[in-house]
Amino acid sequence: MDVAVSPVHKSQIEFSVAVPLEEFETHVKRAARLISEERDFEGFRKGKAPYEIVKKEIGENRIYERAAELAVRRTYPDALQTALAEITKEPGKNQIPIGHPEITITKLAPGNELLYKAKVSLLPEVGLPDYVAIAARTRKKEKKDIVVTDAEISRAIDWLRESRTKETAVSRPARDGDAIEIDFEIRSGSALIDGGNSHNHPLVIGQKKFIPGFEDHLIGMAPGTKKEFTLVVPESWHDGNLRGKTLDIRTSMKQVRERAIPDLTDEFARDLGQFETKEKLIENVRQGLTQERREKERERIRMQIIKNISASAAIDIPDLLIEAELDKMFTELKSGIEQMGMKWNDYLANIKKAETELRTDWRTEADTRARVALTLREIAARESIEPSEDDITARANEFLARYKTAHEAEKEIDPDALKEYTRGVLRNEKVFEFLESQ
Repeated sequence: MDVAVSPVHKSQIEFSVAVPLEEFETHVKRAARLISEERDFEGFRKGKAPYEIVKKEIGENRIYERAAELAVRRTYPDALQTALAEITKEPGKNQIPIGHPEITITKLAPGNELLYKAKVSLLPEVGLPDYVAIAARTRKKEKKDIVVTDAEISRAIDWLRESRTKETAVSRPARDGDAIEIDFEIRSGSALIDGGNSHNHPLVIGQKKFIPGFEDHLIGMAPGTKKEFTLVVPESWHDGNLRGKTLDIRTSMKQVRERAIPDLTDEFARDLGQFETKEKLIENVRQGLTQERREKERERIRMQIIKNISASAAIDIPDLLIEAELDKMFTELKSGIEQMGMKWNDYLANIKKAETELRTDWRTEADTRARVALTLREIAARESIEPSEDDITARANEFLARYKTAHEAEKEIDPDALKEYTRGVLRNEKVFEFLESQ
């Protein structure tokens, strides 16, 4: 097998491969045999039809096309390594292929060697600036005092009180603040709107999680009563499909529960299990919020550091990496939309954009993300930063512990992919720790 390399771009190589006739003929024979195993040939068992019969029935071109696929699959890995070795100039510096190669068959004919070309994208080289100095300057510029206000503490305490609310079923009409269960049906004209039908639906009057005005109509309804009313959806409503529409609503009150939210007292603090007084609870909340704010601030500064370094780095990013980042961004957004209970197409209708427009809008951000990832990788290589196998295993096991059983984890997770993902996460953490320590 002969390999001839011709670099076409800093982050791409193209090489030609010649598969000798004698070697290629073995693939031709195998291709005919595989075809005979996959389809019926009259008078022969599967896999037993002679070459000439297969050739006569389906044509020699089909056999040679299949043989070319087999030959490329067999020879490409070795040809790629030969090509990479030829273009690698710096000792110990590896060229890393990314994505799928573009394969073009350039010669395919009986009695001849097979010729094909492969175009491969490579992880681009990264020219780093003085990243230690940039990290130091950024930390100094971005550093802020951590402040937690009394109002923030009060909101956190209110959430704790709310979480310990006791509810008691009552027969009286519903009031603001009650927890209720209702059946409802919502139509626009004669059509039931998406999600407009529910039974025993729980909500708390006053939390304003429904269309504006909906909860106001439920006040005064006693268990077992029904009510019909009309609402006009405001133009500011998040669902673009409903804005400005008149909705006909039918409701049935199933249950009313009076809610008793505990006061902030020493007894309440003790009921939480670890505080002797309400003052100690408040101080614990203050410390918790401060630590949370500190972690967020640390993450913000880290991202600013690496963005500043990557912005000054010399990187010629191939489109392949930008497209891969765009794919990740779409996956992340779709997952978030689904977790909110919203359909992807409804979201697009709401923001009045097509996926192609989003890809265009996000291209700059995708470029930045790709630059950041490459910069982190290069700093790790320069500083010989790599997590230990024990650390990787421990962190991966923490992730797997989220699953109830080992069998459930095996069904959902690719162990090799998880290990490599974990390696990357830990490597990046160590790079940030290095930059923070300089």
